[in-house]
Amino acid sequence: MSKIRSYADQDTWITESSTAANFGLSPIIEIWNKFDYNSNKKELARALVRFSLTDVEEGIKNTKIYPDPRTDGTVSAYIYMFNAPHGDTQASNFDIWAFPLTANWIEGTGLDNDSYSHTGFANAFYADNVNLWTDLNAGTGGEAYLGSDDGNYDSNSASMYFSTGEEDLKLNVTDWFKEYLDGSSGNYGFLLRMSDFQEAQTDAEATAAGAPTSVTGVSFFTKKFYGRETNSRRRPYLQLEWPGAIKDDRKSVNYSSSANLFFYNYNDGVLEDLDGTGKFPGYVTLSADGVAIEPSSLTAARLSKGIYFLDIGTAKNHLDETLTGVNIATSATDVFTDSWAVTAAGFEITNTFNFNAKSSVGNNSYLNTSNYQVNLMNAKYEYDLGSIVNIRVFIRDKGTILTTLTGSSTAIDSFIAKNSTFEIREKSTDMVEVQETDLSYDERGNFFELNTNNLYPDIEYKIVLKLNVRGEKIVYDEPEKWNFFVK
Repeated sequence: MSKIRSYADQDTWITESSTAANFGLSPIIEIWNKFDYNSNKKELARALVRFSLTDVEEGIKNTKIYPDPRTDGTVSAYIYMFNAPHGDTQASNFDIWAFPLTANWIEGTGLDNDSYSHTGFANAFYADNVNLWTDLNAGTGGEAYLGSDDGNYDSNSASMYFSTGEEDLKLNVTDWFKEYLDGSSGNYGFLLRMSDFQEAQTDAEATAAGAPTSVTGVSFFTKKFYGRETNSRRRPYLQLEWPGAIKDDRKSVNYSSSANLFFYNYNDGVLEDLDGTGKFPGYVTLSADGVAIEPSSLTAARLSKGIYFLDIGTAKNHLDETLTGVNIATSATDVFTDSWAVTAAGFEITNTFNFNAKSSVGNNSYLNTSNYQVNLMNAKYEYDLGSIVNIRVFIRDKGTILTTLTGSSTAIDSFIAKNSTFEIREKSTDMVEVQETDLSYDERGNFFELNTNNLYPDIEYKIVLKLNVRGEKIVYDEPEKWNFFVK
């Protein structure tokens, strides 16, 4: 799963317990509801968070280095927020709902989460120093969500259930993000709160939520998250996720099995689309010993910018769209040719490649055991923030026999590890920063994309490989060898 993040650029929380209080610089974001026996009323606290989406929008619409969820159903957008342990009564068995806001608000500079001594905006009544929440598009702001007005909820809301209350938050906001890209929703952030069931303050609200009226006197207590001013490694972000790994089987095609053949359109060493972000503009033909394999015109799909692939042996692509499949087992040879005919205006050309196929029925009479040497061939110790680079993973089978090319050089093929992953962790804490992501591979071996936009400057990271080699699962964690900084 490929990923790109957009970090929070505003966050705060608001509460009925002190309607003028502001927490814009608080390192902790709180969501709770508690029954106050002095006022004989349940009081609520809710969170506000907004994400900086300019860079990811540019990458989707203009540079097209990221896929567009409006046209690619494999792309999802999630809000991530991380649990902050605390000494207050921990909320449990509750839901958190998120609603897109419809107008701007001010984060503020308040910092006092304990005695609420810092006032300012935003707060429970005001989005900024002029506008009441209820004046901003009538019903998607703080006061309307604090129970004093009827909620006018956006259809793009999202929710998550918390059992112990100590879980991290992950909310699917793909529908909202697609509307944002279309321009039909602005980027004003989200309000996060407990559900109607937990927040019911009156008998009428409890009945409407399907809850017993007794819930109006029940405290569901406190859930806390790290804010953007806290430990920066745990600050909230919106993350785009999609199956972006390249899995080019040209070097390992089996008869009667599914396999992917890739086409890379490079112009002066830079990947470029042939016809917008649509499928491969043309068709592909397969042949064996010069004899065409039917059907003669196959459809190839687009994976990412300038990269197209044909799935042979099946009739579906990664978008679950119907393709014209082919079974190469109908041929009596093991040498095949794939010809990619580009028919887009200005690009009319045919590129021809070759691949071999083999039987998937093995004939070894012994057990292979692990004997590998693994290196990251072009990794560096330091990267500039904003860099996006491909790192080659060289896997050498130590049983390989070297083939002499000249009097002083040899060639070693890199072993291809399929169904393998990489992680990026903090070196000092071993905390996972980028979760397990599929390793890509082509005929030269494995590789992965290191996108420093998903990392933080001035923190030392390490790369952890989890390889599946000939049925064995091997973890390579070498913090003194595969460590790096982002600056």
